[in-house]
Amino acid sequence: MGTPLGHRNVSRRGFDPARDLAELPDHLVFHDLRHAAASRLIRGGLEPVTVASGLGHEDANVTLSVYSPLYDRRRTDDAVRLALAG
Repeated sequence: MGTPLGHRNVSRRGFDPARDLAELPDHLVFHDLRHAAASRLIRGGLEPVTVASGLGHEDANVTLSVYSPLYDRRRTDDAVRLALAG
C-alpha cells in the first residue's frame, strides 16, 4: 500500500514540473490549489459547514475567518443582482 505522500515530495516530483510545463508563475505553490478550490465552492453557493468539511476544518469558524471576504462578496453580488433585476 505504501506510505502517506509527503508534501515536499509531491511538490517537487509532481506539482512543480506540471506547473512549469503549463508555464504558470513560479510563485504558484501546491497550497494555492486549496484556496482556489475553496473559492470556487464558496462562489458556487456552498454553505460554510460544507466547505469546511471539504477542507478538513473541524470548525466552520476557521473557514469563515479565512474566507469571510468571499462570503461577503457573494452576498453583496447577489443583492446587487436582485436590486438591478427588480
